[in-house]
Amino acid sequence: MESISKSDEERTALQRRWALLGAYIAILLFAGLGHHGLLEPDEGRYANMALEFLEPEHHWSEPMLSDVEHYDKPPLIYWITGGFLKVFGANETAARLPSSTGSLLALAGVFLIAFRLYGERAAWWSVLACATTIQFWLLGRLLSPDMLMCGFCTLGTGLALWEGKGPWKWVSWGAGVLCWTLAWWTKATAALVPLAALSLALLITGRHDLLSRLRPLRLLGLVLLLGSPWYVVMMTRHAELREFFFHRELVGRVTGHEDGRTGFPGFHFVAAAALWLPWWPKVVALALRHRHRWTETVSWRERLRSVPFEPVTALLILVIFSAISSKLITYTLPGVPMLAVAVGSLMRKRQFSFRNADERWLAVGAVSAAALVLTLPLMESDLGSNSSARKAVEQSKALEAQGWISDRFLPGLEFYGGESVWYVNTDSLVQVDDSKGQSPREHFLEAEEAHRFVSRWDRDLWLIQARKQLPHWKQRLIEERLEPDSPPLKVGDFLLWKLK
Repeated sequence: MESISKSDEERTALQRRWALLGAYIAILLFAGLGHHGLLEPDEGRYANMALEFLEPEHHWSEPMLSDVEHYDKPPLIYWITGGFLKVFGANETAARLPSSTGSLLALAGVFLIAFRLYGERAAWWSVLACATTIQFWLLGRLLSPDMLMCGFCTLGTGLALWEGKGPWKWVSWGAGVLCWTLAWWTKATAALVPLAALSLALLITGRHDLLSRLRPLRLLGLVLLLGSPWYVVMMTRHAELREFFFHRELVGRVTGHEDGRTGFPGFHFVAAAALWLPWWPKVVALALRHRHRWTETVSWRERLRSVPFEPVTALLILVIFSAISSKLITYTLPGVPMLAVAVGSLMRKRQFSFRNADERWLAVGAVSAAALVLTLPLMESDLGSNSSARKAVEQSKALEAQGWISDRFLPGLEFYGGESVWYVNTDSLVQVDDSKGQSPREHFLEAEEAHRFVSRWDRDLWLIQARKQLPHWKQRLIEERLEPDSPPLKVGDFLLWKLK
């Protein structure tokens, strides 16, 4: 009877531990999710394209940005975001739910990997570590395809590595292939980097048992096969996209992207050093503490096999992305779940207690996260090129604004102002010259057109000035207002001028 009672107590404690962790993560990821406006340019761009997807005059397979066809990513992120907007309405919370969903998928994948390899307690620590890593928390609360891709990759890894019996092992592996395919449909070739890093790490560390379960070459072939239909359809419709996909989007991201995403060779390592806090120092410290196990082995092969594959995978992700020309901070995200599994494997014998320094730092981090969530709405219009246009539109609407002209491309402006938004002298969105649908028309004006457009507009129209420069076309619009001497309305980094 004592053993039964003890087992019941352990089961109750286990359920309580997971319930508390689940509640903590839910608060961390979802509390105040829609508390601030969409930040420019990324959140505004993806929300803009999701709304375009919902407009009946646009084909569901053709991604559009401000009525200009936009092909640099497959359409899954726009479909999912558009689905949430359709169900929950056009608001910030609904727009960010794809990233929150990606967070949950990644945490599920972390659980599967850690539980299968190291047990329940390691899975608990791994999930906690993943959810509380700075980069994971930030990107789980901002609309972008990176977290959704990371979620599919991580869950795909957990399912593919899960050791089932009989036909169930093929069901699990097939589900993993589906997840990796969805990762491709989210961000295309970027999804292959975590797969390459994982495969290479398993090979280096001698984990041939896991490598045989992953079946990387077979998995890669199926992902390419299942991920290609959209590209084939697009190139069939628009022959000029062949050069775009193969040269600009494939070769260009390796040798030098047209968007100018440059950085020094160690860019991603520096980014990870800051954004993978607070857990990567813990992995390093614990590894140094047990370094004697590594130095005692004579052969390099045995030394490599004594290293866990998870941190090697995370490092290889940084190495591969560092080797290509295109540099973005978000590229480092897929390494976080593998780092978290490494944390769980090292801490699986330790009880959670606020008496320990690590746990106290988690409390400090939670308070800091809450403070950021509460204060960000106060400064969302004061973030320079990343400022949200929400308050600028709201305050001008309160003064009966019905149309807006902007001197900078703010894609989120259409999320708040609708179709009555125009951009003057902004950078071209055209990705493929002479392609159907690649001629900006609905929302873009040249400087010489702005005066004629304003003179024809018969409702309240406002100029949103995001740049400090005041070129001739802008100065002319301001001077020809009905009240040319009236001061502008200042909203953070924006100046709002009532034109008519």
